This record gives sequence, C-alpha cells and structure tokens, in this order.
Amino acid sequence: MRALLPLGSKVPVQTMAVPTRAQHRIAVEVVAWYLKTYYATPEDPGTLAMFCSQERLGQFALEPTALQRGDAAALFQLLVGTVLFQRQRDLQVLRILRGLSANEIRELTDVPRLLVHALNNQCVQSHSVAALHASCDVGKDAGGKGMCGQRPVAACDLKRHAELLRRYGDFGKVPTSAALLLHEAGQPSLAALFTQVCRSHRTRRARAVALEAALLRVWRVSYKLANMYLSILANPDLNPNGPWAAQLDWTYFVVVDSNVDRFLASVNYEGAADYGARREFLQALARGIDLRTFHRDLHAYNPRLVQQALYLFMSASNRRESAVDCSRAATLACGECPRPLSTRCQVRPEK
Repeated sequence: MRALLPLGSKVPVQTMAVPTRAQHRIAVEVVAWYLKTYYATPEDPGTLAMFCSQERLGQFALEPTALQRGDAAALFQLLVGTVLFQRQRDLQVLRILRGLSANEIRELTDVPRLLVHALNNQCVQSHSVAALHASCDVGKDAGGKGMCGQRPVAACDLKRHAELLRRYGDFGKVPTSAALLLHEAGQPSLAALFTQVCRSHRTRRARAVALEAALLRVWRVSYKLANMYLSILANPDLNPNGPWAAQLDWTYFVVVDSNVDRFLASVNYEGAADYGARREFLQALARGIDLRTFHRDLHAYNPRLVQQALYLFMSASNRRESAVDCSRAATLACGECPRPLSTRCQVRPEK
C-alpha cells in the first residue's frame, strides 16, 4: 500500500483503484460481523445511537426527536460534539462530553451568545472566521488554564472553551468558529444554512458537496468529521428518521480515518492517498455488497455503513472497552471466526 497522507491532504486524484474479489470477500465478512454485533446499538461509535445515549454522554446526550425535526440547538450541539472526535480515543472524548454540566453545554452551544461575545470582544481576532483562524493563538498552559499571546490577561470565551473541551488548547476556537461561519453566511442556524444550500443547488449530490465544503470552514473540522456529522443527519440506515436524508445524496458521506486506513493496508489497497480516492474506493467496494442480504430493512447500497463496519472492526480501543464485542467470549468466539477476520483482528488474544 502506498504511504497515506494526513486526512484532508490534497493531491491530484489518480485513476480509482477497483476492488478485487479478495478485497470484496474480506469486506463482506467484516460487514456480517458488524451487523451481528454492533449495528444500531449505543456501542456503535460516531452514530446517532451513541450521541443520544445518556449512559455514554450524560447531559450532553441529544434527544432523538430534536434531531429528527432538525432542531437548531440540537444540530449545533451535535457539531460541537462531533469535532472532538479527532486524533483521540473515542472513549476519552465520551468522558469529556459526559463531564460537561448543563450550563457548560449551553455556554458551548448557544449560537446567539457565542456571537455576542465574539463580536463584542475587544480582541479583533474573534470578529471573523478569517481572523480567528489565522491570528488567534488561544491555547492552554501546563496547568490546563486557557491562555493566549494576544491579550494574555483578558477574560475570553475562547480561553474558557479551551478549558471546558479538555483537548488541545486551540479546540477552544471551535464553538465560536462555527457560530461566526453561520453569521458570515447570513444564517441564524445550521438548519437555516441547510435550507439555503438546498435552494442554491439543484441536485442532491451538489448539495452534499456544498454542505461538506461549508463545514470544512469550521476550525478543526476535517473531511472525516464533516462526513461523520452529515451522515448522522442524512444516512437512513444510521438514523432512520434523519432530517436531511431526502434532500442530500447521503451515499457521498464516507468517514475515512486511521482505522479505515489500517483495513485498507491489510487488503493491499493500491489507490491514491487523497481523501477523495479512498472515499471512491470504499463506495466501489460497497456497490458489490447488497446489505439487504443481511437485513431486509437496510438499503442495498450504503457505503457509510460498510465503512463503519471496517472502521469498528479495526478499532482496538473501542472494541476492548465494549460490552458487546465478540472478544468478550475470547477463545470460543475466536475459534469460530472466519480466517479473513481472525488474521486481521486487533483484539484477538495473541495481540
């Protein structure tokens, strides 16, 4: 497999690699394992079921009905939560979100409040997306306290958010960046931005591409995170009542991360390294898998679901902590595992 570039890197897209029969057979086994074990459970990371689980997210858990009706506050809260799932174990992110109080959640997700504080801040770095991204150097000191070099002693929402989100200090930019994006687009909410995109673009694919591009303007949002967020709202097999499913080409949204890359390496992927090429390969792989043969209520073609199976199978950290994983049965389960799975399993006893 060729060396992979960081997620979001842009290089000329080469001719798409065509999945081989062997790659297809292996993917089918992984999909069967996933649908039997994790699908539609709160243990399935990065899905609607997880984001709505009070056990896993505490007060940050979203109401399914709020997301289904496209509630503006719920959509923004989901975006802030999704952005944390970057270069960090999912379980650690869940602990961060679970530790937030109701008041802290409102502070991080109230768009009007975020805008008032940003635009009235004496520091001009918070007055626009461009200035925030280019010049704001918010971070944290060795003790975890928010700090910056522009106005080191001044109180600031971004410093406070850096402390609350407990990731790298620059994550403190995320809520304000998202609120400023909406402000500069002339829209009061993500729901309104979605409506604007649908009116401006005729086809479902064009709308999907436009929304992805819009979210990529938010600080720390990568292709992976934009696709994760949009698939929660649009993919009918991950969220049967998703508010954006009918208007978007949800088959476009595929989440490519290091675990998916690990699977691609294990099956000798020979395609280009950019995000688009890997997305297209996974879409091609999914075209050869009729998901209705596993579950009659699924759509026959769903690349995001196939990709989720590959991701979770290769995610050792998630599987070791999961109560539903087959590794709980240890030797018994491993003895029954098909060879394409057992040779790639990240949690088998010898590992």
